[in-house]
Amino acid sequence: MLGTEIHITTFIYLIFLTFILAFQFIYFLFKSNSKTRLRFLILTLLFFLYNTISGLVPDQNIPIRILYQNIVAWVIGISTAIYFLYFIYNDHNIKPIRFLNIKNIIYSLIFSFLILFLLPYIITENLSLSRNIFLVLPIFLAIACLINIIFFLTKDYIASKNVYYKYRILSGGIGMISILALPLVILIFGDNQPVEHSAFSSGYFVVALAYVRHQIYNSKIEQDLIVKLQKGSTDTKTLKRDYIVNLYGLSSIEREIMSLIIKGYDYYKISKEIYISEETVLKNVSNIFRKIKIQNRAELISLIATENKENLNPETINNIQNEIPKNISDAILEALNNFEKRKGFLKKGLSLRELANELKTNTKYLSKTINDHKNLNFNTYINQLRINYMIKLLQSNPKLRNYNVKHLAEEVGFNNAEAFSRSFRKVTGKKPSNYLKELLEN
Repeated sequence: MLGTEIHITTFIYLIFLTFILAFQFIYFLFKSNSKTRLRFLILTLLFFLYNTISGLVPDQNIPIRILYQNIVAWVIGISTAIYFLYFIYNDHNIKPIRFLNIKNIIYSLIFSFLILFLLPYIITENLSLSRNIFLVLPIFLAIACLINIIFFLTKDYIASKNVYYKYRILSGGIGMISILALPLVILIFGDNQPVEHSAFSSGYFVVALAYVRHQIYNSKIEQDLIVKLQKGSTDTKTLKRDYIVNLYGLSSIEREIMSLIIKGYDYYKISKEIYISEETVLKNVSNIFRKIKIQNRAELISLIATENKENLNPETINNIQNEIPKNISDAILEALNNFEKRKGFLKKGLSLRELANELKTNTKYLSKTINDHKNLNFNTYINQLRINYMIKLLQSNPKLRNYNVKHLAEEVGFNNAEAFSRSFRKVTGKKPSNYLKELLEN
């Protein structure tokens, strides 16, 4: 079309992308410190470049070797797919399993691109052969990421009572499917521009529509709550809380738990207040943090109430004032990660003070870090590590299945069989004897 290799389908996509890019650039300038707006602007720009460059090349009329044209087009395509994945991870606050984090995916794709695509392509100049060799890893990564993301999005979708938020969750899933479709479509259809660009760009347009709808919905919520504030029917703290509840579609129980967190209740006290188990409280707290994109209780309190400290109770004010500096918190988390790797939790009689001394911190910082980032108190944290380790041992070492509960308890650092049994049932929902019986039967 227009004397180029661009197909009419790609040209239509570029028209839409041009309008979206112009609008989003202006929208970003109104709030240039917004990371969300910047991420979407970059995503739109990458899709514009992808459709432009992949649409134009390869072209014999361009004074650049076809080999170099194809390499540039593939680099842009891979970069767009990676950033699209990064956008979905951030937009939905998804915590991928370790080998599927963005850094590992980037390293894997760069290495495989250089070895499995670039090297064979330069040597043979056979694009089809090089492409088919390279696409094996992206297809595997795409499927693994899809499973990981669908797992998180399904939980959010079921928990959410907000139609707009449900639509946003669905758009993330469709966007992820389009990332998966890209390597599969290329492998099956080869250099078929309309099919390839339609499969990949459709995911972007669904996500873009959800993003715009969410921004409009966000603006309506802000306007409605500001009107309430001006009428004097609510205070600023309530305004922020209601804004978060409506924007992220928190369920009624999540809203109630969030209100109690703001009042300074710990998780045990919350469970007693609303008559649910501490485990259920922790699950809902994790959902709240993931939806709102925060890491701990202090961030939630700060988000809603730092401008209204005079309205808070002394316990909540104390929580804000005693927030651990991020560099210290990060150092403690790294030390805890090493502690878990070396299985330090197996030490019998391990105390909070002893571990704090070992990690070169104080008990207050260690306890708060575990509470805020692990959503557990110290004893539950240690016991959970021990039980999870014992489960792995039982699954990998059949000999242990014939030992009694007391021996198993001592094996992972418990003082007695009763404490081990309570913790085991808390983690697995089963008594150790029943779990062992199931393993022996299988």
